[in-house]
Amino acid sequence: MLPEYLWGPEDAWDTAPEDGPGSGSRDRRAKDRSGPRPIGGVLFGLAVAACVLGIKLSWDGNPLGTSLQIGLVAALGVFGLGLVISSFLGRTGLGTVLLTVVTALLLAGSAALPKNIGTDWQRTTWRPAALAAVQPSYELGAGIAVLDLSKLPLTTGVTVTTGAEVGLGKAKVIVPANVEVKLRAEAGVGDIELPEDPKDDIDVSPGQERRVTLPAPAGKTPGAAPQGGTVELHIQVGVGQVEVARAAP
Repeated sequence: MLPEYLWGPEDAWDTAPEDGPGSGSRDRRAKDRSGPRPIGGVLFGLAVAACVLGIKLSWDGNPLGTSLQIGLVAALGVFGLGLVISSFLGRTGLGTVLLTVVTALLLAGSAALPKNIGTDWQRTTWRPAALAAVQPSYELGAGIAVLDLSKLPLTTGVTVTTGAEVGLGKAKVIVPANVEVKLRAEAGVGDIELPEDPKDDIDVSPGQERRVTLPAPAGKTPGAAPQGGTVELHIQVGVGQVEVARAAP
């Protein structure tokens, strides 16, 4: 019996047996439809590897933002090269383009990180015991820093000025129980906790700043010594918490 179409649609012959006259044309059409192979998965893996390697090689001795920028630039370079190559040898999807955009946004964010945020997390305590030993400012890149001023021999009429700066982490200053404190505290993103604040009242938000004067509690706290001078403090934290506490009387 003659086929239904002599000059009809090409797929009319697709019903032929596998070894019949239609099998050759079907194989050719399958090859034509296959096209270039997708390379998005391989590209993503190479970008992650480049990012990790870049961060690892630049981790020591550089600020956190610089290290992240090096890794993200390496990943962005891989994505960019992959998009160029895919126009000739492969095929990338929308996911690869979105990952490239996200990587670029992360790179812009890392460039905005303060340069004083380091990659080495530390715990540091400074305890000056004499007025002459007090430095104008104490700095730590990343970690927990405690500035203990409780042993300073402050007397009435004496003012000491100092400060602490932490890029990422916590800056805690302990002042003598009987002094007046003139404070300027700043947190880029984080929380500021003062002696009169309720315990466990943590309010994390961007752009926090408080300028207050904490009067000496002499006469209010049982056992407190008479007023013993003034401490002027400027405490800064890029990301983290600022805490001011009074030493026990």
